[in-house]
Formats: sequence, structure tokens, C-alpha cells
Amino acid sequence: MNGKWLRILLLGLFNGLLLGSITKWFELLSGLKVYQLLLNVDFIPVVGEFHWNEAWLFTFHLITSLFITMSYAYMIRRRRIVRRLPFALLFIVPAVLLYFPLSFLSKIGGLLPFDLSAFSLWALSHFIYALFLPLSIQK
Repeated sequence: MNGKWLRILLLGLFNGLLLGSITKWFELLSGLKVYQLLLNVDFIPVVGEFHWNEAWLFTFHLITSLFITMSYAYMIRRRRIVRRLPFALLFIVPAVLLYFPLSFLSKIGGLLPFDLSAFSLWALSHFIYALFLPLSIQK
């Protein structure tokens, strides 16, 4: 594996760890279940029927982070995008907006789809994630 893809993979793992840590911290401080929502798979057919421990759920989250980081890096390179940070912030907007369907479909109790406080913590943690996406691309 060449150096640029190794860097992208490592940053994808770092970003996933960062996002997980931030949402866990937000959940501990606020009591709002944003970390549980991040790891939630209970609404996915077949997958949601199994009881996964936190380590497996976090592994799924890390795989998702790898996919997002690799997709971002691919699009930056393919489209030759120069303004990487603004693109990263736009790129992460769909993940931010996933809060609404995820919280609606989730079987996690106590998390309301239109809870502005929980959504704010979710959005802030994902925008912090986006700040690190441009690091995956060497200049």
C-alpha cells in the first residue's frame, strides 16, 4: 500500500476515534444519547436483530469513518478541489442531517428526533470531524 492511502486510512481511523470520543464525552456531560445514536444499528434489517457489544458497534463506526475519509480524499483528488476545508464542511452535512432519520428510526429511548440540544451536539461533533478531513490530503 502506498503512503498516501496509508495516510488516508490512518486519518480515517483517527477521525472515527475522535468523533466517537467527542460524542461519548458529550453524552456523559449532557445525558443526551448522541454516542448511542452514533453506534446504533437496531433499525437496520437483519443486523439490528443481533445484540452487538460496544466494541463491535464501534468497529462498524470506524469502518464508516474509513469509507467517508476515503471518499473525501478520492473526490478531492478526482475533482482537483483546492478549497478543501469548505468542501469538507459541505461533505459532512449529510452525516449531520442523518441525525433526524436515525433518531426517528432508533429504538433508543429518550432521544427525540427534534431535540435541538442533541442535534446541536451531534452537528458540532461532526463538524469537528470535518475539520480533520483535509489532513488526509498531502499538498
